[in-house]
Amino acid sequence: MAPAIGILVTKKMTYRSDTGEEWSNKYWFTGTPPTTTAAWDTLTNQLAQQEKACYRSAVEIVRLTAWDSNDPGAFSVYNKDLEALAATIPGTLPDEVGFEMAGDQAGMLEFKLERKSSRGKWVYLRKYFHGGFQAAGDADYVSAATQDAYTAFGSAISTGLGTGGHVLRSQKQDEVIQQNITSPYMTTRTLKRRGKKKKPT
Repeated sequence: MAPAIGILVTKKMTYRSDTGEEWSNKYWFTGTPPTTTAAWDTLTNQLAQQEKACYRSAVEIVRLTAWDSNDPGAFSVYNKDLEALAATIPGTLPDEVGFEMAGDQAGMLEFKLERKSSRGKWVYLRKYFHGGFQAAGDADYVSAATQDAYTAFGSAISTGLGTGGHVLRSQKQDEVIQQNITSPYMTTRTLKRRGKKKKPT
């Protein structure tokens, strides 16, 4: 069990008439984990304030959860229910009316690590974001403003989050991020696990 900083940012939005659809991103950072609730409040809020620029106001951050160990079986040491506190954090990506991503659509931000796989290929961390915008005139592409937001967020967390300068890393090991890359293409990430389709009768 090694010291590490893990933060899960949980969002909520409307999807297929369900106003309570949740999705999340989990991040691991270098450095010594906070030891007080106040310090965790500060660090998790710094991440939330950076991430909120990646999606529109219809998406809200509703929960922040944190770990002080990268052990797969470690329990969280910090949990903040923003919805219960009436303090949810809405996205701030400027609205592009008529070009909202569909629920299962997402943009992708990836981080090139300093190691290669056993097959000699570079290893990447990938983060996906719902609630952005399509490019006008071509739904296969993420809008320029959305891409810019992803790029700025990637730069912020790969160079140092907060006053402690906590840098993005993988869960398994502390390593240097060589490059953050924003994909221009739209992708899909299924929001809910769907049951098997019934055979027609």
